[in-house]
This record gives sequence, structure tokens and C-alpha cells, in this order.
Amino acid sequence: MASGGVRALLVDKDGGLWAGHLEGGLTHFDGRRFRTLTVGSGITSAITGIVQDRSGKIWLSTAGQAAWSLGTLPEEGNAITAEQHGEASGIKNKLLSMTEFQDGTICFVEDGGGLPTIKDGRTADLALPGALGLFNPTSVFQDSHGNIWVGTQGGGAFRVEPKTNRFDRFDIGNGMNSNTVICFGEDGVGNVWIGTIDGGASVVSNSGVRTYGLNNGLHGRFVRCVVRDREGNLLIGTSDSGLDIFKGDRFVSYDEADGLIDPKVFAVMEDRNGRTWFGTNAGIVILSKSGAPEFITVQKGQLTTNFIRSLKEDEKGYVWVGTENGGLLRYDPRSGGKAVDAVEVSGSLADLKVTALELGQPGEIWVGGLNGLRRYLPGSGTVPTVYTEEEGLAGNNVTSIYRDRNGTIWVGSTVNGITRIDNGKAVRVDLGRSFAASCFTQDKEGRLWVGTEGQGIIVLENSKEVQRFTTEEGLLSNTIKALGVDGSGHVWIGTNKGLNKWRHKKDGFIAFTERAGFTGIEVKPNAVCTLENGGILFGTVNGATRVGSEQESDRSVPPLVTIRAWKVNLEDRPLLMDMSLDHTERNVRIVYGSVALSDPAAVRYQYRLEGLDEAWQPITTTTEAHYPALPAGNYTFKVKAMDRTGEWTDPPAEFRFSMLPPWYRSWWFYTALALFIAITLFSYIKVRERQLRMRNVILERKVDERTAEVVAQSKEIEGQKVEIEGLLLNILPKEISEELKVNGKATARRHEEVSVMFTDMKGFTKAAEKMTPEELVNELDECFIHFDDIIGKYGLEKIKTIGDSYMCAGGVPRSDKFHAHKSVLAGLEIRELMAEWKRQREAKGKVPWVLRIGIHSGPVVAGVVGKRKFAYDIWGDTVNTASRMESSGEPGELNISGDTYELVKDCFECTHRGQVEAKNKGKIDMYFVVRIKPECSADKNGTRPNEALLKRLGLEVGTEQFA
Repeated sequence: MASGGVRALLVDKDGGLWAGHLEGGLTHFDGRRFRTLTVGSGITSAITGIVQDRSGKIWLSTAGQAAWSLGTLPEEGNAITAEQHGEASGIKNKLLSMTEFQDGTICFVEDGGGLPTIKDGRTADLALPGALGLFNPTSVFQDSHGNIWVGTQGGGAFRVEPKTNRFDRFDIGNGMNSNTVICFGEDGVGNVWIGTIDGGASVVSNSGVRTYGLNNGLHGRFVRCVVRDREGNLLIGTSDSGLDIFKGDRFVSYDEADGLIDPKVFAVMEDRNGRTWFGTNAGIVILSKSGAPEFITVQKGQLTTNFIRSLKEDEKGYVWVGTENGGLLRYDPRSGGKAVDAVEVSGSLADLKVTALELGQPGEIWVGGLNGLRRYLPGSGTVPTVYTEEEGLAGNNVTSIYRDRNGTIWVGSTVNGITRIDNGKAVRVDLGRSFAASCFTQDKEGRLWVGTEGQGIIVLENSKEVQRFTTEEGLLSNTIKALGVDGSGHVWIGTNKGLNKWRHKKDGFIAFTERAGFTGIEVKPNAVCTLENGGILFGTVNGATRVGSEQESDRSVPPLVTIRAWKVNLEDRPLLMDMSLDHTERNVRIVYGSVALSDPAAVRYQYRLEGLDEAWQPITTTTEAHYPALPAGNYTFKVKAMDRTGEWTDPPAEFRFSMLPPWYRSWWFYTALALFIAITLFSYIKVRERQLRMRNVILERKVDERTAEVVAQSKEIEGQKVEIEGLLLNILPKEISEELKVNGKATARRHEEVSVMFTDMKGFTKAAEKMTPEELVNELDECFIHFDDIIGKYGLEKIKTIGDSYMCAGGVPRSDKFHAHKSVLAGLEIRELMAEWKRQREAKGKVPWVLRIGIHSGPVVAGVVGKRKFAYDIWGDTVNTASRMESSGEPGELNISGDTYELVKDCFECTHRGQVEAKNKGKIDMYFVVRIKPECSADKNGTRPNEALLKRLGLEVGTEQFA
């Protein structure tokens, strides 16, 4: 909206709202959006009045720029054309207000008292009785009876009958709070509302004058304008608090000014004498139609506590008082003495707290507490009957009690819901879920309404849930505090956010919040009672509120719905009925909306595109319908709106248009298409027959070619198979390779007698630092190639190399009883090879490589690991010990374990090293192999075996054997 407070209001014939502001701004609301309009070249003075004449033209009066008549409201943009009417037309620049009379005359109020009029382009002055000349007029108004009302500065308001010139005066002397009047309005029942500059609003009716101010619903003392919308709501614009909406129900508020000694009212009641009782945190207040308030308090010695929570009057005239911390009290209003403590009940209540109170059959009181329910028969001498969960109560923490018209007692509890008591028997009503029942009431149809904490309202019929209401259906809140039925059968719902009224004939909710006259803000639990005259009274956190009992017609004006615009292929089109669209214009978006000032957020829509939709679309809050790909056809778009009263717009708004079919949807096109398809199909069949014959010839030729290729490939595959088998034998032992080819896997096996040899280069790291990576790899490769030759000669199996370390084993995968001898012979030959290698490297000035060799004999487990890149490996403690033999040896020495020594001592001379500490293995008996014994040696140094030893070991002289 434009800046500045609201100074003038108008609801036009289309239901749109116009608001004029103090800083010259003009705002228009069409039910969907607010638009700030720029009038002509701009208005900087306050807009003091807005009217619409019989031709539909909008007029403005200003506080410094005379009067303006507006042009047509633009579809888009904020600029609106306007014509100024000033001193040349006989109208001063400074205007206080304006109005339109029933005959079409527009009357202006000038600063200084002038009342010029315009009718059919002619100006004149309004003639009024001479008595009004004593005061300067500030506003003028004509009611539905034809009476002219004139507001003045200091003289109040005057009502003039034009035919007789008789006038009546309304000022402070007959009920108004101020004599400076600034505006007028009329509600739906013909009462005239007078807005004042500092005294709120006063209502003139047949029964007199009544004033609304800050204490009974109005939010500002300075009332700028009053206007009635099409729904019957009265819109009251204030200078400092925006817009109030008065919905017509008569609210009367009670607060400290009326005698309440505490603003929070927890209990309300009307006694048989018509007096109203209020229970607060400061005691009880009794208000009567005449006379001063009466107080019942601890300070006067009448109560044991001032914290009142429940009030009930029994058939004998006693008032039963439920308290927060003083138990149950009985008070006799006829004596005015001290309240009597019902000790039979109070003594059994947890914390002396009464959480709920209800009258049962004559002489029966039902009392709820934190620890169950009590049925109390005062004066009977019997002990109160206690109901807990063991006796069928839904929950021990009782929140509410209600007696319906059939005498059934309904009990609400936290968490576990509702209990029904008939003839003294308690039965829990199971609704299939947990909830806290906070209050009850019974409607005119006999259905039980149950308020809950956080789950809205549950409606029961014969103890079965038949309906449920939440905020989705129009409740202000799902936290229900109190329920009551007024004399007209309307169900009133008190929540923590205001009041709702359910209209039993219309099935719809009306909301009342602070803006609508309900100043209580939040209703206290079960603080409600139906008054003798049919009204209803609520206790709230801000005093108490009485809803008047006067009968009023239930206005059921549905929202005004209009089709505002439409877009075709995302482009705006004019809203012209029965338009025809080309077949390429299939993307249609229709925008609609409504005007509902009471509660715009409550408006719901249904739409239907006849010609496409078989039924109305689901209820929605969106204000546009989108059809992205409409087929050809004739369409009628219909939309209707509904607010919380439940009334749909009738008839709905309509818009007709058609979608033309494309040329290829015509009959002649279908005929030509069928002929074309037939010719094409015949030609296709003939072409396919010829292609098939040619294809058969080609296929026969290809079969011969492929047969020759297959024969050649088979021969090539056989050759590759031989190569692969040879390569596989270089990677795996033959036995393992054969097993892999047959079974696809190799089973791990345990070998009891195996010798494992490890070698490691001493000085390798130092030598590697002075060599390029290529030189290092080449020399290491050359060294290991010689190792492979040596172990192959002695029938040993190479296991793997790790860096400069070399590992092999004898006795796997085939058993060999001379595995230890062959391993030692291979070790001696490798030692001699590396000794020669050392001498050569030293002669070249290179860092020498010195080898450590270790051998240990014992059992191992051998097999193939992995699924890809197969590797034959061995595991076991023997492998670990062999590694320790190498690491515990000396450079240039062959170090064997005591187990290996026992196997080879017959052929080799060894030097006993004693028990040597090995890492993670403890002390192990170790031997250095010096040489082959002379009787087994082919040379004097004992480095080569003689022919006898080779034959004994099963080795042939001068041949190499490979694993």
C-alpha cells in the first residue's frame, strides 16, 4: 500500500477497494493484489474523500489540490489519468471530505464551512437549517432513509430530514466521546456510525447511542473513515492503527473499568438472578445490571484462596467454586458469608487443585482433579465415588467434564482422550489415537463436539467420530480452549487465537479476532457459559467478552469472482468472448481472482474447462489455471469461489473460446494420407522382395568366406594356445598350471618337508643412490636372471622377488627328499656368483653388492592367490624363520638353521654359531655353511658338487633343470 495512514475508503461497484492516504497516495485492491496508483501528474495533499458516481467514475477530494475525477483503471502499470476540478469550477483547493447523495449529487466539504455540490456538471451550494451555521462542517453523509448527516468541529453530528428541515443533534451530552466529527458510515441494519477525531466511533440506532473505543475492540481513537463492503462488513479506517473490520456481531468486553479486579478471567457464570460471575486470580467478581460490582475474596474472609478456576450454581442456589490450590468450595450468595470447604472432596484432590467442575443429576457434583474424577453427593453423608484408570477412566489427569442433554457425563483427559459415564459406569471412548480432550458442547442436532489440544475439533455421534475440523476447514487454531452454543444454535469455539462461530444452518466458520471486535485474544480453558437471553460469555486473558443475543441474519454473500486475464503461448491477450485460436496457440493460462475483505486467505476456488474436464477440479487456493497443450475444440472456462461461510459463487464466472484444428486434421487430408500409405506399402513390399533375393545371394557368398576364416582362426588359436601354455609355465609350476586349466582354481596344499631360501643385498641402498633407475633395474635384473638359472639347475621353485630380496624353495610343488641339499648347493653357487660380482664391481670402482643368504627347512602351505595376475606363494612359520636366517646372517655367508643342518651335515662342512637371537623368534640354533665336504666336492674349495653327489641327489651333470 501507499505510505501514510488511511484517510478515505471506497468499495466500488465491482467490489474493488480504494484507499486514500494522508500523503496523497492512492491504493487499489482487486482481491488479488494491491496497486499504488499515481493520479495524473501526482497528488501530494492528503486524499480526504473517495466516491463513485452513478456513471462509475471515481472522484477524489484532497486537502490542498481540490477535487479530481479519475479515468479508467489501467490493466497494467500504476499511472491513472485524472481531471482536476478547482476554483474555476467553484470548489476550493482545501477539501475536508466528500459524499454522493441518492440523486447523484456530489457534495464537498470545504475548509471554512462551505458545502459546494456538483450535479450534471453544474455547481451549487447545499442549503441547510440556520442552526448549523454556528459550527464549521467537517463531513457530510446521506443515509439509506434519505437523511443528511453533517459532522462539525466542536458541535458533534447533526441529522437533517430534507423534507422538513428538522434536525437532531448527537454529541457528548447523549453518549458520544467527542464533539469533533470527521466521517460517517452505515451498517447493514441501517445504523449510522460516526467517526470522531479523538473519541473512537459512535453508533446511532433506534435504541440510542453506543461508542466503540480502545476498550471494546477499536484500535484507534482517531477514526478517519467508515465504509461497508459487499459482504456486510464495516471497514473502519483509523489514523494510527490501520484498518479494523467489524463483522456485525455485537461484542461487549469486561475489564478493570467494569469492575474486574484481575484481567485474566478463568471462569464465567450467570446465576438465576441474572448476575454475571467472573472467577479470576484475585477472587470472584459479580456484576449485575444495576448497582456496584460485588467482590468475594480471601481478603474479605470469604474464600480460602483467590485463584478461581470453575463456577457452577446448583438447583438449590449454592455456587460451587473450583480453585487452583484451595480445593472445592460451596458459597451461598444469599448469606454473603464465608465459603464452606467441601472437605470430603478437597482432602482427596492432588495439590487441592480442581481441574474441572460439572453439575450432574439434582444433588450431584462431578469434580475433576490431577488424580482422577469424583462423584460427590453433598449432604448425603456418603464418601465421594472416585474414578481412576482402574475404574475405566481414560486418564487420571482430568481436563474437562460435560453433562449432555441425555444425562451422560463426558470426561476429558490428557493423552488418552474421552471417557463416557452412564449409570455410574465409566467406559473409555477409543478413537484410535491419543489426544487431550480440553472441552465439550452439544449442538442442536445432539452431536457432541470435543475440543482438543492441538488436533482441532472432533464431532461424535453415538460415540463415533463423524466429522473433524482443523485450521484446514477454517479454525483460527487447532488448540481449542472452550466450546459453547448460543440461543440461535451457533457453536462458538474459543481458541488461543480468537473466536470461531459455526453456523449450524450453513456449515461454515466465521472468524473473530481482535480486529473484528474480539479483544480477549485468547480464551481460558472451559471459561464459557450460555446466557439466559441466548448470548454467550467467554473468559479470556484480557477480561471477558459477551457476544450479544440479538438475532441477526446470517449473511451468506459469496466472494465476488472474476476472470482477470489470460495468456496464450505466454503472451497477454484481450478478454474477448468467443475468441478462436490457431492450432499453434495451444498453451493457455487463465488468471482469475475474487474480492473478500473479511478474510482473503480463506477464499477457495474451483474451476472447470468444459470440453476438456468432465468434473470440477479439486478445491484450490491458486488464482490461475494452466493448460499447456489444448486439443482442438470448443471450450468454456468456469470458476467459482467460496470463503469460510461455505457459499459458492452462483453463477460462476465464465469465459468461452475455441481452438481451431490444423489443416492436417481435415477429411481430404485423411483420404490422401490413406492413399499415400497404400501406395507406399505396396512399393515397399515389392522392394523388400527384391532386396531379400539379393540378400540371399550375398549371404551364401559370405557363409563360404566366413567358413574359410573360421578354419584359419582355429589354426591360429591352436598356435596361440601353445604360446599361452608356455607363458603360463613360466609363471606357475606345471602341476598348478594344469590344475588351473582343468578346475579354474588351484587348491592350497601343505608340504611337510620344504627348504626355503632368502637372499638380500647388503649395500644395495647405498649403491642405488649412485645409479640411475634404469641402471639399477638392469643390474638387478641381470643378477636375478643368474639366480633363476642356478635354482633351475637344482630343481628349486622361484617364489618371488621383493626389491633386492630373492625367495625360492625346494620341495614344492613336488616333494623332494633332498630339498635341503639342493637348496644349500644353490645357495653356495649363488654365494660364489655374488663374490665374483663383488670383485668385478670393485675393479670398476663401483660400490660392491654383498649378499646375505638364509635357509630354513620345515612345513609350509603353498598355493595360488588372487583371481587376476596369478601368483604362486608359500606361507607358514618356516617362511618367517627362513627370513630370520637371512636377516641374522652375515654378508657373504650362507646361514642355515639347525633343522636344515641336521638334513645336510653329511655333505657340508658348517660352522656352528650357537644360539642367535632372531627378531620376533627368540634364540635359534644357526650354522654358517663353509663348503662341500671333500668327499662330495669336485674342487678343492668345496664350491662345486662332484658327480657322485649329483647322482645321489638325482641331478645330471652338465644339464639345467627347471621347475
